[in-house]
Amino acid sequence: MKPIRMFAATGMLGYGYAEESIQCALEMDLDLIAADAGSMDPGPYYLGAGQAFVSRPAAKRDLSLMMEGGAKKGVPVFIGSAGGGGGDPHVDWLMEIVREIAAEKGLHPKVAVIRSEQSKDALKAKARAGKISPLGPIGELTEDEIEDSHRVVAMMGPEPFQKALEDGADVVIAGRASDAAIYAAIPLMRGADAGLAWHLGKIIECGAQVAEPRLGGDGVIGTLYEDHFTVEPGHPEKRVTRTRVAAHTLYENPSPYHLKEPTGLVDTTHADFAQLDDRTVKVTGSRFEPANRYTVKLEGVKALGYRTVSMAGTRDPILIGQIDKYVEDCKARATFEVGQLDIDPSTFRINVHVYGKNATMGAIEPVQETAAHELGLLVDVIGDTEEISKAVCAKMRYILLHGDFEGRMCISGNMAIPFSPSDMPVGPVYEFSVWHVMECDHPLEAVCMEMEAL
Repeated sequence: MKPIRMFAATGMLGYGYAEESIQCALEMDLDLIAADAGSMDPGPYYLGAGQAFVSRPAAKRDLSLMMEGGAKKGVPVFIGSAGGGGGDPHVDWLMEIVREIAAEKGLHPKVAVIRSEQSKDALKAKARAGKISPLGPIGELTEDEIEDSHRVVAMMGPEPFQKALEDGADVVIAGRASDAAIYAAIPLMRGADAGLAWHLGKIIECGAQVAEPRLGGDGVIGTLYEDHFTVEPGHPEKRVTRTRVAAHTLYENPSPYHLKEPTGLVDTTHADFAQLDDRTVKVTGSRFEPANRYTVKLEGVKALGYRTVSMAGTRDPILIGQIDKYVEDCKARATFEVGQLDIDPSTFRINVHVYGKNATMGAIEPVQETAAHELGLLVDVIGDTEEISKAVCAKMRYILLHGDFEGRMCISGNMAIPFSPSDMPVGPVYEFSVWHVMECDHPLEAVCMEMEAL
């Protein structure tokens, strides 16, 4: 088999990479230039709001170099999970950038646009047919929950990318996609070993996370052979190490040896990681177990209301010594006072995160005895409407600032507030409500594709 060489430009489109990296890759015999562009790590807001979590200038810069390189080299460019969440608004956002780059650079690619946002009717039909099941310790997905959802995407496998290439695409802008599938698609089309193809995709999907030194985003080059694959950095002054490659095999996996994908299971139990030279790692022994049914992961969110936040700090040792009780007293007082404004307690929720005292892990924090000379408070109010969230946050901020507590000696404010305005409405709030797997009748069932010639 002719070696298949792919350049993973960056771990996330918009995170950046060195121009030296792509220039070095373009000097090689390349088969693909690609990048993942999405994740659920930033939380449900971006999927719900249809917004990207990277800046437009950063995404445009990264994609521009990729598109120019692909046109120069005559190789396809793949982007998966466009715009971050991979929903229709995210795909549309990135397509605007694609058109802008093409016009500015005089490029004329044939672009495949693959959408994976799901309709409620289609999801309800699948639920009725028993084709949707929980992914983890959560409940079954009911038709009511589907109706309450705001946006749901399906994580596509490699087949939509393969179909786009068969249809002549030069650039593929895909909705939510398996990170590894972006890179496994071409090797699988060419008959490569499935275990090695999927494992390589897993290793390079985060770009230079497997390289040293890590001074920011950058790209890596993965090359697939008949019985092994290699990973090397794009940048001439970096190196890939076997420790980082082996560690990335475990990355985001509940099992240290098994990676689930739409078409089956990658088994790395017998994988061997060898340092070929100072810059390159060789991997052998990866295996693949085909699934008896084709499934895609569903990710969805529902709207909760609107959020307003306020930040403050205190270094009063008397208050710090009783901060938990004080916060609860203030929450009760704020709830009472907004009731006088005819705001029902069922229409809002007050959270106060005390930084310096278990704010990160909350109730599961193992270290309970800590001494602090100052604490930071983040007031987080979620209301059914933006006006409710603003009104409740204003009350809570005022009461924290001027409330009384045992032993209080100051006659002014209890808190130092760093910003004016002190209360910051941050818009709609979402929570994950769909985290399931859906059985498909065929690999392209959960997507729709359109071609656009620029």
